[in-house]
Amino acid sequence: MTFSHKTSISSIAVVLILSLCTITFAAPPAPVIRTPAATRQRTAQPNVTQQASPQQQSATQQKLSKRDEITSNNTKPDTVKNTSPQQHEKPSASVTAGHTAPAAQPRKKEQTTATPGHPFRIQDKEENYRSLLSKPATKRLDAALANMLGQTEDKVPGLAVIVFKDGKEVYRNMMGNRFISPRNPKWNLPVTADSRFRVASISKIFTAAGYLKLAEQGKIKLDEDVSRYLGFTLRNPRFPNTVITSRMLLSHTSSIRDYPTPYVPFKSSIKEFFTSSNCWAPATQPPGIYFSYSNLNYVLLGTIIEKVTGQRFDHYMTKNLLKPLGISGSFNLLDFNSSELQKMGTLYRKPSGSGKPYKAQIDDRPIELPDTNRLANYRPGTNAGIFSPQGGLRISPDELSHMLQMLMDRGKYNGTQILTPATVQLMAKQLWKYDPLNPNGNIEDSSIESYGMPLQLFRGDGETRPAPNRPGFHLLGHLGEAYGFIGGLMWQPETQNGFLFLQNGCASSKNNLKGTYSLNNRWEENFMKVIIDNVFPYDYHEFKSF
Repeated sequence: MTFSHKTSISSIAVVLILSLCTITFAAPPAPVIRTPAATRQRTAQPNVTQQASPQQQSATQQKLSKRDEITSNNTKPDTVKNTSPQQHEKPSASVTAGHTAPAAQPRKKEQTTATPGHPFRIQDKEENYRSLLSKPATKRLDAALANMLGQTEDKVPGLAVIVFKDGKEVYRNMMGNRFISPRNPKWNLPVTADSRFRVASISKIFTAAGYLKLAEQGKIKLDEDVSRYLGFTLRNPRFPNTVITSRMLLSHTSSIRDYPTPYVPFKSSIKEFFTSSNCWAPATQPPGIYFSYSNLNYVLLGTIIEKVTGQRFDHYMTKNLLKPLGISGSFNLLDFNSSELQKMGTLYRKPSGSGKPYKAQIDDRPIELPDTNRLANYRPGTNAGIFSPQGGLRISPDELSHMLQMLMDRGKYNGTQILTPATVQLMAKQLWKYDPLNPNGNIEDSSIESYGMPLQLFRGDGETRPAPNRPGFHLLGHLGEAYGFIGGLMWQPETQNGFLFLQNGCASSKNNLKGTYSLNNRWEENFMKVIIDNVFPYDYHEFKSF
């Protein structure tokens, strides 16, 4: 073989090697979606290996404190840890904003569009993203939600939104991360429609609904002294002759306060706690009149459920409310198998400041489970706080939408009457309203100006208005905030227009800054405003009497 032949062959070899390198290291294409289907389909969530975005890679600076245990094609299997962290629910807090929109992703083809803010291809699948809104409204809402994701100020690690109009789902969007690996961004997990989160005080809607089912059956009378059900006398020592009723507990007008703790210690009984602790309002705040948001009210409600039924709170709720609603979520982490635990969403904060990595607050890997021995020895009616009736429900966005549909449809879900129309009306009726001339509650602490059993009214012309310049747009619902989670479930009274939203963390380390136009916090404002503006534009029906 001549030298020239060798040179020619060598040149060809070099070209081939360079071509292979180009193929091997080319960047993956941007995620694309099909045009959203016009009909709703519920499909099983497939296992997909996700590609990490540059935003996710910045989260890997967090120093490893626990083993990463997640399930995917290139990660370690999940394990769990048995422990019982004490849980504390608070009414929603407030924060500030300031952010810039991410660069728009280019269109791939005329038939497909890249969904902004979706770092995982799985989030563009039918069960996680679809819209029946107009193309301009869809584009605006997609971009506004994508702009909420990030690492600084009021940005969030992950979010979910589902919207109904005239009883039909018209939009859903799952974005960002439900789990951020501190070791490898390829191990991050996406928020999906079946990701379950601990939804804080939104849980109170479920606890109240379960309680009111017993009232429907005549097993509980709402205006009777709850001492009858508890087996001991429950009284504010400053008002020894004033009975405390179920209606007071449900509406936070019982004069019970969240101190010395917002929960009953697991080793204590309800009787021991409430007869020995100074958890009572002062003499200037009588039962039945003065409103003060208190998680202990719902610990008592959960315990009364146990006393009346003889069942554990979690068992009763699953059988009588969650299963009829098609919900596999639970107030008890031990109800989830290892596969379902993989779907659990971690809740995050940034206690060291918005420039630092997200720090897991609860449901990190390994998942912390309750002590099985404690549950095995638990006697119903002792202290239902062990299941956190006030805020311990773990539920997916899709499952949460079942409750919203049931409430909007006057107690009916999927053709089955879960609650009577009268019970839903009772839940929504406002038992307490703030009176600025004769203050009957601390509105600044709770950011609540009207409350029922347990639904809150957000008046369009009030201090907790859902959107600016929409004085006739009112909402009924409930907010939740704990461990970095912020969410809401709400609908327009007398309609089947409603929505839910949730985020699983806060980039800001501050948690007591108000929104820009209301007493709601900045995250709540962000969600409510962009949904209302793009899905429910102004019309004259807003000003009908309500």
